[in-house]
Amino acid sequence: MISDYSALKLSVVPFTGSHMQKPGTMAQVKSGLQLAALTLLSFGVAGLFLAGVAYSFFPTGHSRVLGLVFLMISVPVMVVTMNRWVKVLAGVLALAVLNGLLSIGTGHLLANPTQPISRVDAFFMTVLFAVATALVSTLKGRKLNFVDRIAVMAFVSILAVLICYEGARITLASTDFVLMGVGLCCLLVAWGYDRLHRRRGHNEPGHHLGGPAGSPADPIR
Repeated sequence: MISDYSALKLSVVPFTGSHMQKPGTMAQVKSGLQLAALTLLSFGVAGLFLAGVAYSFFPTGHSRVLGLVFLMISVPVMVVTMNRWVKVLAGVLALAVLNGLLSIGTGHLLANPTQPISRVDAFFMTVLFAVATALVSTLKGRKLNFVDRIAVMAFVSILAVLICYEGARITLASTDFVLMGVGLCCLLVAWGYDRLHRRRGHNEPGHHLGGPAGSPADPIR
């Protein structure tokens, strides 16, 4: 009798375990498919945005109207989903820093090893990208506000202009450094605004008492 009960228990337990594991496996598959879809969508929107900038500001046989349509579609999507893709942007900028370091060491463009590049220009551009990487990395750990979104969109737009601008030339020019400097100023404004906002929140009366200003813990009210 006892042996029959043990055998029945052993036969039921694996069935129950496998039954309980199926929803978890299906959830992982669904999550993976969603991630893949979001990744493809992100690349698609980024490509649409880059094409919109190229067609609008660097028309080479393309319609400016089509470029504006691309921008009207891609920009709102990028603004709404910025909390997601800004994390990827930091990684892309880090790759640009690595590219710059390799260019400094070899004296040639990584994308075109036969084309020489000034090590001084490569050094300064690498420094600019490194600063941009550090500033964008500060955006990953917090919820983006209105100023952040404007600053990031301005910076990404400048990057797109630089990419299109470099497509028509090979060597770096002063315009590249000016545009990159403007982009960094936008990120610096967002970083400074966040620091000021945090400092003001830190100095509010309710902050040191474990509650927000205006809460019952605030002795002023």
